[in-house]
Amino acid sequence: MSVRRSLIVLILVMLLVPVVLFSARAASLRRAQPDTQLQFYTVGVGRVEVPVTAIGRIEADSVVRLNFLTPGPVTAIYVQPGDLVMAGDVLAHQNSDNEQFAYDRSLLSLQLTELQKQDLLEPADDGAVSVAEANLSAAWGAYLGIQNAVSPSDIQAAELRYQQALKAQEDAVQARTNADADQPDQSYQILDAQVGSASFNVEVARLQLDSLRRGNSGALNAAYARVVQSQRELERVQAGPTQGQIDQAEIAIEQAQAQVDQAAAALNEKSLVTPLDGLVTAVNVELGSLGTPALPAVEITDLSPLRVTVQVDEVDIRQIGEGMAAQIEVDALPGVAMAGVIEQIALVGTNNNGIISYDVQIRLDSVDPRVRPGMTAEASMIVEERAEVLIVPNEYIRLDRQQGTAFVNIVTAEGGLQEVEVTLGLQGRDTSEIVSGVSAGDVLAVDLGGDRLSFIGG
Repeated sequence: MSVRRSLIVLILVMLLVPVVLFSARAASLRRAQPDTQLQFYTVGVGRVEVPVTAIGRIEADSVVRLNFLTPGPVTAIYVQPGDLVMAGDVLAHQNSDNEQFAYDRSLLSLQLTELQKQDLLEPADDGAVSVAEANLSAAWGAYLGIQNAVSPSDIQAAELRYQQALKAQEDAVQARTNADADQPDQSYQILDAQVGSASFNVEVARLQLDSLRRGNSGALNAAYARVVQSQRELERVQAGPTQGQIDQAEIAIEQAQAQVDQAAAALNEKSLVTPLDGLVTAVNVELGSLGTPALPAVEITDLSPLRVTVQVDEVDIRQIGEGMAAQIEVDALPGVAMAGVIEQIALVGTNNNGIISYDVQIRLDSVDPRVRPGMTAEASMIVEERAEVLIVPNEYIRLDRQQGTAFVNIVTAEGGLQEVEVTLGLQGRDTSEIVSGVSAGDVLAVDLGGDRLSFIGG
């Protein structure tokens, strides 16, 4: 057998010998005392803590009651009591068909104004320039066409016809004036008719002449105006938008955005949104019911932080102070412990059937998500502690209160019990410090039946 294996075997034997001896001594002791329910403990080093304990209830920091901002039928409810919610979660909805339509319409208007600005800022392409140039050429063609439609010779001919009509009118009037007085009435009537016909022809010739003169000038002016307009359009297309046009486009977008924001605000008023993380503790509306600003629709309890208010006896109040750590346990969650800090101690106590106690407020630093406001809680505040000392569970210690002494039962090497006096140090709720009387490794025994061995405080 190698040296290494021999060492391993030797170590195992050394570890097993105390266990075997203790098992043999415990078995012998049980055989010697068959009517007892013995429990054993090996004295060791540990920590002793002296707590001050008090009972109270879990309390929420604040409760927020949320209302709809406008009246309207409730169309959706997304939470129920007991749900955990986060800030920004939607809890319920009112009917919002009109508000949704207004929002969609304002959003489309905003998109249209943005597209118009985008089109305005885009550089002119060759096609747009070609169209503007073609329009200018067409305007010049129309102008020249009108200018050539009435020639000076046409106007001269009209003037000649007008002069001829005037001469014919003058001759007819002269003939009527110089007619013989002894002519029959029918002759005078014919001369009068000739004067009237000549006057009519003069008026027709004058109107024709005026028409040619005015028509040529008016048509030319209108055609030239179209030329000027086409020229300006070509220059605009080539130069791009002016700063004034850009400013107007931006103002239109700002106005459209303001309408969108206003419509969005009106739409959001139809949704009930929680402003904080918390627990839903009440839902006061139903589907189809009327949600109004006067009725709290949903109640949210703020769980950050939770607090415990406990009543500490006047005997213990001097041992604690603000800022001291505490450990919280709730009856509803056995085995769950949460850390806390003492925030406030009441300056004035309360008298309950002759017992004076002080309210102590403790803030929970860590909270199990299953904890709810209203749960009964026990707070333990460590007022003194010692570490790395010999400790013995209190149930293994027997106190003689009259003599002020303490005893434990040591299991002897022969398997019997020997009562020895010990000196106690710091006495905690579950364990106590042993200053003298026993050593680390000593085995103690206690009768769980209580027939022969008594507990501390008994």
